[in-house]
Amino acid sequence: MKKRGIIFGLLVVAVIVAALVYPGQKNNQPLKVYVIFQEDESRILLEKFKKETGVSYEVIRMSGGEASYHLLTMNKTGIDVVLGGPADLHEQLKNSGKLIRYSPRHSDQVPDKYKDRQGYWTGMYMGPLAIGVNEQVWKRDPELADLPLPERYEDLLRPELKGKIEIPDPETSGTGYTLLASLAQERGEDQAIALVHALKQQSATTTFSGISSAQRLAQGEVAAVVSFMGDQLRFRNSGYAIHSEVPPQAGWEIGAVSILKSGNNKAAAKKLADFVLSRGAQTDYMNSAFSFPVLPNIQVHPLLTSVNLDLLLPTYRFDTAAEHREQLLAKWRKENG
Repeated sequence: MKKRGIIFGLLVVAVIVAALVYPGQKNNQPLKVYVIFQEDESRILLEKFKKETGVSYEVIRMSGGEASYHLLTMNKTGIDVVLGGPADLHEQLKNSGKLIRYSPRHSDQVPDKYKDRQGYWTGMYMGPLAIGVNEQVWKRDPELADLPLPERYEDLLRPELKGKIEIPDPETSGTGYTLLASLAQERGEDQAIALVHALKQQSATTTFSGISSAQRLAQGEVAAVVSFMGDQLRFRNSGYAIHSEVPPQAGWEIGAVSILKSGNNKAAAKKLADFVLSRGAQTDYMNSAFSFPVLPNIQVHPLLTSVNLDLLLPTYRFDTAAEHREQLLAKWRKENG
């Protein structure tokens, strides 16, 4: 009996020593965040989050395709949160058992179409695909100056635009995959692949990410691009002469937040998910990213007030885009091999 008591006492001492040597080990680790939008925008959010909560963070900026590769193909662990990026990426992670279920504070105010019904991811912003045109480049080009600005994807196939447009790569870019997947849901896979292939053949190059296309457009390296409207408007807001047009039945993204099962700091991850759905964060982010908020009664940026959201493809399904991703990209590779 005495021996058993001694053993129990040693175990208690061991637990106390461990607690003293490793106090709050997980809580002291920086929150590691994969960010699938612009790093400067993410730091505006995360610095405010750090100020309010005291939680330090580490940002790893990636495109949607990169994040998918690292988390699904390479089975990268130790990342706590995936912040932003089209919801089909988060659907892939959910379907692969990579996420925990968590419904952030205020998620009950988010419309059902902007969040996962099972609570594995929640939308934090919405943004449509758009055709962006550099008006100065357009007007200075003698082949383009007298042409109307493009309103439909097919308008980008005019012979005068050969080598003067750009689209993001569907394999590496969440923007590019949203274009391909939304067209596939609207008109079938074969027609979608044919159109995106024709746009690729028309392009000066295909870019690694959607923001790269918008940057090259702003710099005057191309006359027109397809990218998310928010990426175009950030340059327009900085003084570049960029015109944005949402084509009929355009695809759109819900930029989501989700928490990874393999992360080491789930308590802080949940705090971040709560934070990005707060009214203050929603307002701040919308002012810097030119996206639509998911919470009601938040005023959109003035550059978005004239956008007609009725032009968007109403039946676009993120779960379908995620489920058919490998099949659709395999057909894409075969066409472009």
